Amino acid sequence: MFRRVRRVFLIGLIGLFMFIVFKGIPFIDTNFKSLEKVIVIDAGHGGSDPGTIGFNGNYEKDINLNISKKLKQKLKSNGYKVILTRDSDEYVDNLLRAKLTNKKRARVFISIHGNAMENNNSINGIQVLYYPNRESTIGDLNNNELARIIMGSLINGTGAKDKGIVEREDLIVLNQTKMPAIIIECGFLSNEKEEQLLLTDDYQNKVVDSISMGLEEYFSLNPRD
Repeated sequence: MFRRVRRVFLIGLIGLFMFIVFKGIPFIDTNFKSLEKVIVIDAGHGGSDPGTIGFNGNYEKDINLNISKKLKQKLKSNGYKVILTRDSDEYVDNLLRAKLTNKKRARVFISIHGNAMENNNSINGIQVLYYPNRESTIGDLNNNELARIIMGSLINGTGAKDKGIVEREDLIVLNQTKMPAIIIECGFLSNEKEEQLLLTDDYQNKVVDSISMGLEEYFSLNPRD
C-alpha cells in the first residue's frame, strides 16, 4: 500500500512540475534587445519652431521628423524598443524631451537635426554633437565614444564629408540627459545640393542604415544584457 501511495505521490509531483513548466511560468522573451535596449529618437524642432530653413525653403523640422520615423522603424525591426519625442509636427520643449528620455531609462538618446551656415552655402557634411563633461550613469560607454562610433558609420555609409565631432555644453537635450546622448546634424540645408539629398528617400535611408549599424557596433562594446 505504501508503495502505491508513494507512486501516486510521485506521479502527482511530476504532474505538478509539468504544469508549472508549461503553464505556470510566464513567457520569457529571450530577445534581449527588446527587453533591455530602449532608444529615444528625438526629431529636432517642430510645430512653431521650424529650425533651419533650407536653401530652397524646406523646413528642417520636416526633414528631421521623416528621418526619425524611418529610424524608428529600422531599429524596431532590429528588435529595439524605440520612443520618439514627437511623431507629428508639434512643438516639444527641450527640457521635456530630456525628462521623457530619463523617465524611460533609455540606453541611448539620438537627436536628429539639420545644419546651416550663414553667408556660406558651399559648406556641407555631417557633424555630431555631444556633451563632454559627464560619464553615463547607467554603465555604458560615454558620450564621446558614442559620437565617434556613430560618426564613423555615417561617413562610411553616406559618403558625406566629416565635419567633426563637436563638444557642446550648452544644449539641454545633451546636458540634461543621463545616458549617452548625441545630436546628429545630418547635413547642411544651407547647401542646395545637400538640402536636395536630404529630401530624398534614398539618402534618408542611407542615414538611417548608417545610424543603425553604428548602434550595433556601439552595443557590441556594451553587452550589458
